[in-house]
Amino acid sequence: MIEPSVGSLVALRAEGDRLPLHCVHPVSGSPFCYSAMAHRLRDGQPVFGFEAPGFDGASEPLTSIRALAELHTASLRAARPHGPYQLLGWSLGGVVAYEMARMLAAEGEEVPLLVIVDAALPGTQSVPPDDELARYFLYDFLGVTRDRAPGVDKALAGVRPGAEPAEVFEAAEVHGAVPEEFDAEFLMERYALFRTHVVAMREHRLDAVHDGPAILIKAEDSVERLLDWSPYVSRLTVRTAPGDHHSVWQGAGLTAISAIVDQALGEATAG
Repeated sequence: MIEPSVGSLVALRAEGDRLPLHCVHPVSGSPFCYSAMAHRLRDGQPVFGFEAPGFDGASEPLTSIRALAELHTASLRAARPHGPYQLLGWSLGGVVAYEMARMLAAEGEEVPLLVIVDAALPGTQSVPPDDELARYFLYDFLGVTRDRAPGVDKALAGVRPGAEPAEVFEAAEVHGAVPEEFDAEFLMERYALFRTHVVAMREHRLDAVHDGPAILIKAEDSVERLLDWSPYVSRLTVRTAPGDHHSVWQGAGLTAISAIVDQALGEATAG
């Protein structure tokens, strides 16, 4: 049995008496990527985030999507024993939020809003070799995509194929591809959690349909075929926001996501 941890719930915007929105961390394990959105929502809208075990550098990471969903569901119910519940998740967080919504519904709780932001279906991609995954981790850590990371690519140009992740991060540190406060040792610690989550995501399989209402927000530059959630959500609304998987949380993408979520929150609580 997974023990709940109310301490894993982080207040992104604590004030307000509206029905809270609970946001699930992406692959990094941190929910603070949602902070800017939280403060763009209507007055009185509380927003909380789930932090992944292992992000604190002390606890052990969980190795499956189901385990993450079970833990966060238990933590949510420890803090708020009964619904309705409103959930949101980006990337890996979207898959975990989806499984949480199914668990809550199976327990007889109401989930009037589930928002999945640019989450590729699990099991659609394989786990790359560690040197490639370490490079992708740096892209994710810096919030950029592969074709928009000249600093990372230049720094790693001399790294041999098949290099250990530690070599990749040392090259990134030496060549200034990451801010100087993040040394290779810190990157290696964060990478361990990142890799655990990537493997969990790639190994997970969806095995049922969520019957509640859900919104899929797709980044317009993302790969369409990886985002077809329609077989797994019976009441799915699809919206699009400008940007790619990471830049969708900046500028026009952030404005669009915030407006979509704000409208959905108003409609969900209205009826």
